[in-house]
Amino acid sequence: MTKGKGLAETAVVDFHKQFNEQKFKELYAAGHADLKASEAEDDFVKLLEAVHRKLGRQVKSIDGAWRINSYNLKTSVVLSQNTEFEHGKGVETFTYIVSGDFCLLQSYLIKSNDMLLK
Repeated sequence: MTKGKGLAETAVVDFHKQFNEQKFKELYAAGHADLKASEAEDDFVKLLEAVHRKLGRQVKSIDGAWRINSYNLKTSVVLSQNTEFEHGKGVETFTYIVSGDFCLLQSYLIKSNDMLLK
């Protein structure tokens, strides 16, 4: 289970790299089936475009809270990141589904007053 946390942390670094490169469709395409079942590609892409347009590129992230859940042979890792962007800050929450040596994005949430006020 602790291996899952390391995989998810690496996945967050990859997420931010692709976010900065504005590869939003690629992030969605690589996501878990749960992500695709709960959110249309257009909505996911529009969210990331809005974050990027209002806050800019991700500059630095500091680990926040995290937890690992395992239920019915399904392991999920939830990571919270206090993230600094070019034009503001926010708290990002990533949920990944871990399977073997892979983890796939299940959900992405951001809470940012800076984003709301711009």
